[in-house]
Amino acid sequence: MINPTPALRDIAGPPGEPTPYDDVTRLRAYERSGTGTAVRFLSLGETWTGPHPGLIDALHNAPLWSHGYALTPYGWPALREALRAYITTSHRLNGGLGFDYDVSVSQSSTRSAMPDFARLLIAETSAVRPSRLDRLRALGPRTGAGRRPIAISGSPGWDYAGALAPVGFEMCTYPLRAEQDYQPDITDVTDALQRARRDTTGPLLLIVNPQHNPTGANWLPSVVRAMIRAALDVDAAILIDDAYYGVHDPHVIPTSALAILLEELRGRAPENRPRWLAVRSMGKQFRVNGWGIGALTASPDTLGHLADRLTHRTYVTAGPLQHAMAEWLNDPRATEFLTHQNRQYAARRTSVAQLLTDELGYPADAYYAGECAAYMLMRVPPWIPAAEDFRSLVIRRTGVLLGEAHMSSPGQRLASQQGLVRLHIGAPDELLVGAMKAMATAGLIWRATWR
Repeated sequence: MINPTPALRDIAGPPGEPTPYDDVTRLRAYERSGTGTAVRFLSLGETWTGPHPGLIDALHNAPLWSHGYALTPYGWPALREALRAYITTSHRLNGGLGFDYDVSVSQSSTRSAMPDFARLLIAETSAVRPSRLDRLRALGPRTGAGRRPIAISGSPGWDYAGALAPVGFEMCTYPLRAEQDYQPDITDVTDALQRARRDTTGPLLLIVNPQHNPTGANWLPSVVRAMIRAALDVDAAILIDDAYYGVHDPHVIPTSALAILLEELRGRAPENRPRWLAVRSMGKQFRVNGWGIGALTASPDTLGHLADRLTHRTYVTAGPLQHAMAEWLNDPRATEFLTHQNRQYAARRTSVAQLLTDELGYPADAYYAGECAAYMLMRVPPWIPAAEDFRSLVIRRTGVLLGEAHMSSPGQRLASQQGLVRLHIGAPDELLVGAMKAMATAGLIWRATWR
């Protein structure tokens, strides 16, 4: 059953309850205004439309014992085996399973695996061997450079700071430019890596998000390969964020940064291979974000360390959900679902672009439709004052909740939005059309006068 607009209380709690979420503050203010118009959620990447009935059936059929603990930190064995096959096949990997890489389950969101990986990098640096320090200094750290951890990602981008900064990582970004179709400029990436390496002998982490959130750009294989080589040149660890690897327009072959990385590591001695981790969300593909289920791919040694860290915090849980996902990945309808969803998203990119042009008067260079993930970027109209928060203005006038172009941690100072907002296209067609028309009716068009 489609329910794109749940009651705010059902998803955010009672009105007086403290919240760390900036969007909830906006939504509560809108609710208090008493306009009576239902909120149109185009921000969070969650549509509340529910998964395929086949996935729900698999959940209903979960065995009774799946409601207890599992006695392995790698995830429920059936799901782990399904993911091993799924990752190997979908990323077109040629050999090396169990040696160059292995796969385990991320059962409390792929986001939660990132700080565990970061802690591993920090722990290994604190016990670094003198020989590695000599090798790092040969790469050019300044005299007296400390060991502070540094992570590098593109901007605009996802909220990597929210996952890594609390662990102690300093965040640095390189620009992603509309005139380059949001493909990373390898000079920018290399400069950022080399600058960071001059500043630290500690952990250096390059984040690669090849089906990019929020732009929807599919980064070119040649660009991703150059990024990985630049990271290897400065002894940087690598985090591959494949949240939207399975979400792309039908004509697109998604760039597999995982396959490229494994190719680049072949022939390197184990001691010359950096730590690396690839995370892939099943929730983003199958409309079950709230399940928190994904895949972790890394060297077997790294997965062992991450599993050990998991056992310090919790047991493996959510057995019925993991059972259902294992069954679903082996169901032909899962592939059919993705094929249908990808066609649907491609059609929506076209229709939303037409609405932006026809209803809101946006020129072609004022939005970016992309070809991957579930988002589009819109520019803030040029007549909006710099001091005005465009997202707050839109929800006040229309009840439409747009997203951040550069996501920020709940309760933290907003990152620079670079004059952009994010629009989620996973919502039903009628909701998207209604949102664009509501903005037009409220005068939130490309060319207007501030009022």
